[in-house]
Amino acid sequence: MRGVNARWRGGFAVLALLVVAMLALAACGGEEETTGGGTTGGGDEPKAGGTYNYPLSANPVYLDCLNGNYESEGSQVQHQIFECLMKYVVGEDGNMTAEPGIAESFEVNDDATVFTFKIRQGVTFQPPVSREVTAQDFVDSWNRVTNPENQSYTSYVLAPVEGCGDDGYQTDPEAGLTGVKAIDDATLEVTLRYSFAEFPLTLGHLVSAASPVEYIDEVGAEEFNKKPVGTGPYMVEEWVDNQKVELVKNPDYWDKDNAGYVDRVHMPVYEDTNTMWLEFQKGTLDYTDVPPGQVKAAENNAKVKSGEWTAKKYPTLSTYFIGINMTDKVLGYPAGEKGSLLRQALNLSADKNAVINIVNEGVPLEATTVTPLGLAGYKPDLSPYKYDPEEAKALVEQYGGEVPTLQYWYNTDLGHQKIAEALQAGWKTVGIDVKLSNYEWGTFLDKLMKSNKGTGSQVFRMGWIADYPSLDNFLYPLFQSDQAKTGSFTFYSNEEVDQMLTEARATIEDEQRWAMYNELETIILTDAPCVPLYYYRDFRVTNNRIQGFDHNPIGFTDMWKVWVAK
Repeated sequence: MRGVNARWRGGFAVLALLVVAMLALAACGGEEETTGGGTTGGGDEPKAGGTYNYPLSANPVYLDCLNGNYESEGSQVQHQIFECLMKYVVGEDGNMTAEPGIAESFEVNDDATVFTFKIRQGVTFQPPVSREVTAQDFVDSWNRVTNPENQSYTSYVLAPVEGCGDDGYQTDPEAGLTGVKAIDDATLEVTLRYSFAEFPLTLGHLVSAASPVEYIDEVGAEEFNKKPVGTGPYMVEEWVDNQKVELVKNPDYWDKDNAGYVDRVHMPVYEDTNTMWLEFQKGTLDYTDVPPGQVKAAENNAKVKSGEWTAKKYPTLSTYFIGINMTDKVLGYPAGEKGSLLRQALNLSADKNAVINIVNEGVPLEATTVTPLGLAGYKPDLSPYKYDPEEAKALVEQYGGEVPTLQYWYNTDLGHQKIAEALQAGWKTVGIDVKLSNYEWGTFLDKLMKSNKGTGSQVFRMGWIADYPSLDNFLYPLFQSDQAKTGSFTFYSNEEVDQMLTEARATIEDEQRWAMYNELETIILTDAPCVPLYYYRDFRVTNNRIQGFDHNPIGFTDMWKVWVAK
């Protein structure tokens, strides 16, 4: 929808596919918990050769990075094929950040509106294109992504660039992206519409990757999507719809130190997690999801206990929270102090322990912020509301009179239903009754967008998955006054927060910027437009035939790091 902000167009499409699938098995957060022998190390030195059997949990929708990071399975494939100016890495502190990728280096002007990137020489597109990448390729690729005719679902990532609108589409397709210029083959200059110091962090997002646009024009977009050409260490040999994707090593990959060990990555499609889990147990697969309700059983499996398999909870940059409609006459701004009392009580009596340990088998980690652990600048315990039912009861009594029954909405899913029921029980103990209603995903979002009309939900479930590793990527789209209408659907509005967000985005010095984000998040959480429930983690089981495996906080596996040990 063009009238809705860009994060709705792309990010919530991802949520539709990811959050529901990850619900019972995932949360984002702190220490990785491992059972078994571990697969990130290994006693032997890495060696070349062999096949890695890595299943996909759904048939990919797009392999073309025109819709990079749109849906999880296609994005997993894209991650091996395409590369961007920047690449995401996890530091020794566990935080994910970005470092130069195809860009060798970059410079920024004093007000964080002009970025100049030096393009690494010797980077070539995969066969059959087999030519060197230049700055013009990024000009062409980004213009293709932001051209409204191409209807990219994730073009919003490039929305800061001059020539784009807030939806990530070019405001004048004939002029194109006026803010992107190839100064020469090795120099790309990018001018933004506003100050945004963390812009380079966005450029590890797959939608910003380099593509050979002249080749796409030659073969057509449909054919390119079936067998795309990027610059990465692996290339598509074959995609059989609803069956498998076969990747093979790129013989001309530019980064010889990271060219990959396995010759082939076999990616069969298993839409049924139970079938995937059974195939893994038979030895057909090297990696698996685990069906809901079987996490503890997997952790206690004899092969996990012996070290033949590894069961692990991997942090991801995602948060599950309960939104509160700030335009509601009972809970929101019109209710004034009385509304604030109930919002605080909802926070203080949300039974996160039941949600995490009973409903989600102990996989998630309790959230004390909306921004998850794993982001540079993350600071825990910014919410002033710790679990305290007695204090919540006191606030409800202070409210005075009978508290109206509140409406709680969630999108139709058994996991979301169980979470809603656990919260409902906790809130009831302090004198807050909640009626549960569920809707299919599209209807759910449509109704939330209209919640300021007096007919909407009062409280509702929501999740947020990072597009890129940044505090701003959570705070700006969820709580900036214009964005909160369709980012968090809370209709939160605070002029002080808006001003601080603008100032933080323009602040180049990292520590200073992070401190500003921490301060404004504290203000937001004190206002209580939401109840942070938990950080997602992904629970996965791997065998130890494969070494070097890791599942990064964006949810990707670097296939070029794995090797066959047995």
